[in-house]
Amino acid sequence: MTATVVQGFRRYEFTSTVTNFLSTLAREMNTYPHEDVNWKVTYYPNDEYSQPKAYTTNQVYGSTLGSLTLENLNVRSLLFSLCLNLSVHRSSNNGTWTSYGYQLRCGMNRFSEDTGPFPDISLNLGEEANIPFHTTTGNVTLNINYKWSVFPLKEAIFIFGEALNNIGYAYPFRLYLGQLSSYEKEDPAVEGGFVGIFSHAPIDSNNEWANNNLYNVGRGVVRTSRNNKKYELYNFCTSAQATSPGSGNRYFISPWYIFQPKEGVRGEFQQMRSVVFKDSNQHPDGTMIDLEGKRYHVFHITDQQQPIHSKYWIDIVGKSRFIQPYFFDSNTLLGDGQRAILFELPMEVSK
Repeated sequence: MTATVVQGFRRYEFTSTVTNFLSTLAREMNTYPHEDVNWKVTYYPNDEYSQPKAYTTNQVYGSTLGSLTLENLNVRSLLFSLCLNLSVHRSSNNGTWTSYGYQLRCGMNRFSEDTGPFPDISLNLGEEANIPFHTTTGNVTLNINYKWSVFPLKEAIFIFGEALNNIGYAYPFRLYLGQLSSYEKEDPAVEGGFVGIFSHAPIDSNNEWANNNLYNVGRGVVRTSRNNKKYELYNFCTSAQATSPGSGNRYFISPWYIFQPKEGVRGEFQQMRSVVFKDSNQHPDGTMIDLEGKRYHVFHITDQQQPIHSKYWIDIVGKSRFIQPYFFDSNTLLGDGQRAILFELPMEVSK
């Protein structure tokens, strides 16, 4: 485990298998002297929503896989649930089991004041809102080993995972959980609801605008739309593809724009920008850079290629989900260069 602490900013890095991901994440963020200052992380090894069951018979398959809650210490209404589960099928003919792959069920609301993890996104939008770790393999459960980088921001968390084995099946893991920054002053009735979950797996939907063939962009769920619709689907994208020359302090930094086709662009991810440096030595990973009156922590991205095998996954109710994993505009950079994410650091206030 490594933990970087710069000006109150924390960056956690560790490796773990999928089945140990949530428990390891909780341990790393709760270990002295690097307990996180913005988020309380609680692990639940026996949560009911992490219990694999056959969708054909509802028969239990093995032990629970574990869940956790991420509760913001600054804004109590910010709470996220991540519940690990496994898609399994039991044959009614011969009683054999088939497993299809691990996935996360997510939530962003409390069920009650004392509730544990509650994946309300899965329950309200259906299993198409789950986040898969790998493509279907046909009865071979891949407990993939990932290199994880976790960035807990003031009111958001970004989780980045690159597979260390089974590259042909593994999805490059990306997950943003948190408050979103609005570009305009919003109606008080909805402004607290601009909170979202966005991953590498665009959510499937019957809505025509969410068709990936029509809108080849990332997608996620926002707690409340501008029209006060609960669990609204939103797209996101960044335009950082071309290299920044870096001369004369010229850097082309791009936000992750959050938009809904019926509403237009509403805002962006909090405290995050994307940039492409001319080369990896221009601003090394882990350094700081001052741009446009703000200071950023530099995180270099080595884009894992998309899976080459069976580009679909099977949710825990047995339905095949065909997706094009998406987070950045593409894995290809125009003019080579080094892609990086810039995380905004708090500036020191002089007295």
